Amino acid sequence: MNRLIVVVMLVSSSLLTKAQTKIIAHRGFSEIAPENTLIAFQKAIDCKADYFELDVHKTKDDSVVVIHDSSVDRTSSNDSKGKIAEMTYKDISTVKVGNSKKFGDEYKDEKIPTLREALELAKGKIKVCIEIKVYGVEKSVMKVVNDLEMNDQVIIFSFYYPVLAKIRQLDKNIPTLYLISDADNTTIDYANVLNLNAIGVGGKTVVTKEFLDFAHEREVEVWKWTVDNEKDMQQLIDVGLDGLITNRPDKAMEKRRIANN
Repeated sequence: MNRLIVVVMLVSSSLLTKAQTKIIAHRGFSEIAPENTLIAFQKAIDCKADYFELDVHKTKDDSVVVIHDSSVDRTSSNDSKGKIAEMTYKDISTVKVGNSKKFGDEYKDEKIPTLREALELAKGKIKVCIEIKVYGVEKSVMKVVNDLEMNDQVIIFSFYYPVLAKIRQLDKNIPTLYLISDADNTTIDYANVLNLNAIGVGGKTVVTKEFLDFAHEREVEVWKWTVDNEKDMQQLIDVGLDGLITNRPDKAMEKRRIANN
């Protein structure tokens, strides 16, 4: 009996490294809808991506809002200006982010959502990658996740190692991922120190089977951003990448289907 259990455990362990590549919609399905908006997240759900990714900042009055930049200047489509940390939630609620240059008037009424709104939309339908862009928002993020009982439906991202250390202090089990553009074997060691589940690597990192094997032996997944080239998608899926972050989740899922057939 014990021998059977050992064999089953070994088979299960080997299957973990051969699981199909997860497809993550970067800032929602941002190729066809304005980034980090509820409509972009809904379109990620509709195309059946495994996750959508979003970014969070904190307002002057401690609301956790979904936006990539530290200001509204780039994404505002109604000429709003200002830094998130210096604006209240009421200020933020007047900003429109429909990206009229790309989408015309189709999404003219889209607003900057709160983290709670984004997670309520996703709950039970799709998992969510929450990228924390600033220090000091960790408790607020975890409160929203805990209130909605979505600890098993999210993974926390950050480029800031101390942010992940704080998250791990607040919750020993919630999935976490360390973002780094140029990763090597030492990055995997850093992930192990905090018991992180994964690393997310950028364009400076060449993902090889050897690197994946090294990470998997240490129970760390490797994800990569932002992959929109279809040839690159196919190559990374074929080599066994764990998570592919893309503005084109539809194309990535098509490549995954090809690889699985």
